[in-house]
Amino acid sequence: MAVTDKRRSTLIATAGILVALVAVNTAAWFLLRGVRVDVTEEKLYSLSPGVREIMKKLPEPVRIDFYWTREQGADLPQIRSYAQRVQEFLEELAGASDGQVELRVIDPEPFSETEEMARSAGIAPRTLDATGRVLMLGLAVRGPTDKVEAIPFLSPDQEPFLEYEIARKIISVGRGKKAVVAVLSTLPETKQFNPNDPSSRGGGKTILFQQLDQMFDVRRVDPLKPEIPADATALVLMQPRTITEDGLKAIDSWALAGKPLLVFADPWCEWDPAAQTMDFGKTGAGSTYDLGPVMNQWGAAIDKLSAVCDRGYATRIMYRSQGGQVMEMSHPAWLSMRKDTFSSTDPVTAQIAQMNLKGAGAIEKLADGTTTITPLIWSTKDSMMIQTIKLGFFGEVDRLMRDFKSLDTSMIIGARITGPIESAYPDANGVRAKGEANIVLIADADLLDDETWIAPDEQTGSVRTIADNGAFVFNALELATGDKQLSGLRARGGYKRPFEKVEELRKAAETRYLTREQDLQDQIKKGEMRITELQRERSVTSANVDANGFLTLSPEQAAELKKLEQTSKDARKELREVQRSLRSDIERTGTWLMVINVVLWPLGVATFATAWISLRYRRQRTK
Repeated sequence: MAVTDKRRSTLIATAGILVALVAVNTAAWFLLRGVRVDVTEEKLYSLSPGVREIMKKLPEPVRIDFYWTREQGADLPQIRSYAQRVQEFLEELAGASDGQVELRVIDPEPFSETEEMARSAGIAPRTLDATGRVLMLGLAVRGPTDKVEAIPFLSPDQEPFLEYEIARKIISVGRGKKAVVAVLSTLPETKQFNPNDPSSRGGGKTILFQQLDQMFDVRRVDPLKPEIPADATALVLMQPRTITEDGLKAIDSWALAGKPLLVFADPWCEWDPAAQTMDFGKTGAGSTYDLGPVMNQWGAAIDKLSAVCDRGYATRIMYRSQGGQVMEMSHPAWLSMRKDTFSSTDPVTAQIAQMNLKGAGAIEKLADGTTTITPLIWSTKDSMMIQTIKLGFFGEVDRLMRDFKSLDTSMIIGARITGPIESAYPDANGVRAKGEANIVLIADADLLDDETWIAPDEQTGSVRTIADNGAFVFNALELATGDKQLSGLRARGGYKRPFEKVEELRKAAETRYLTREQDLQDQIKKGEMRITELQRERSVTSANVDANGFLTLSPEQAAELKKLEQTSKDARKELREVQRSLRSDIERTGTWLMVINVVLWPLGVATFATAWISLRYRRQRTK
């Protein structure tokens, strides 16, 4: 009887727990709807601090009308899921505004008043098929003065910039017009065909320039006929070179006036199409910047013949080694910079999580410089400088790693330059004009290339951000043009989070592999050279002739030749073993991580839970 009562009590308790869970979930659905917990280190799925600040400080209410034809997009999974993410983001945005942002979600059904409303607001319909089905997915932001800023179509490939663009629209409805930004660039604005990647497609503006044109009134400055617009609020130099003296004087005057100047000066720019016409042989191609005497007057210098190698944040690539082995290897001159290499006190870099660079230079402060150089981006201490001629395409990555000798010091790659400066060009009386610098100098221009920070998303068919290169540029310009509220924003995207311990093991294994590989290859070459010498000695000194009239080796020469051949054979065998060991070390580490995460941790938790339950049960029985 007692057992039956006990069973009944257990069943009732279990049913009660299930009912309680359902009740809690139901209550949470209504009461906590929209509440999120973002546990990613960079808070990739949360509003940026800058956006929250903007929402809290809105002087007057703003209305966002989100137009989305649900029925027409129901059979398009990519569009449907993206529209849902946009709506959730807008709801979070409205929730953070303390009632200052009103959100209206509107379904502009075909041939309805809402469809006409969407068209008049600037929403662009997209025809889906030959039947005339029309999709609308856009939004309009209306300000207190009825000024309207619209995003005609919310394309999934622009999702990384969603937060930034909507925040900009909200601010824009409260101000007059876009800020004017002058751009002097020798880099391509359109996507280039990559001969090393047959799948690449040329044509169309790069995402960087698309975003610049959307956010600012961009005025192009011709390097050969430079004329900086008088109403420009900021000047951007992208890999400046082939600039006339008049152009250099115009840049010099701009800097002296204390106007915001953003400079990307690269000692080895692989993205520059002009570099592809230069013959660099095996090392590929790259161009260098040329600012004449102007940069020295800023109290800074970037060596045009050297680039930074950083083993700490080297980028992983697929590479064919000198031994012919295709393997994954660290490229020390292609850098994947992380948060600890950015200034946390400067608004331009405070929210940056990752940047990808290629062949970046090092900024040095001149001994007689009068300016203050404040680092924004720097390498780890596990760095060294190499000649730029060793770079290009993939260069000889294994040699770069094998010859790597750390200087145990950080290199400045990006810096803010402030303080007194003098003109590089004295007047007729030999007097140099004076001014105050307001310059952001970056010793890399490849970071502007879409390929370094944008990647195709195979799941959605669009693109995704893999680094904050674009956000860095936009932050710097927003700060320079006066919109400090927008300088704390970043692109919304997912970044690769490496296992730091695995990376350390991998780099240590690479070092062992490359060192031993070089020793063995040298041993093989010496053996082959000695065999060649013996063959030559046979033809010159041997007097032994066989029955067919051919020269023969002496017994001593034959024994040495056999020994050398065996040594070469053993060296090649060991080389294959070294290559196999590298892969085995990495795979073994990965296996152990999988066992720890999939087996040991769950087993440990289960063991602890079982022990705890058993202990409580024993205590209850004792009582």
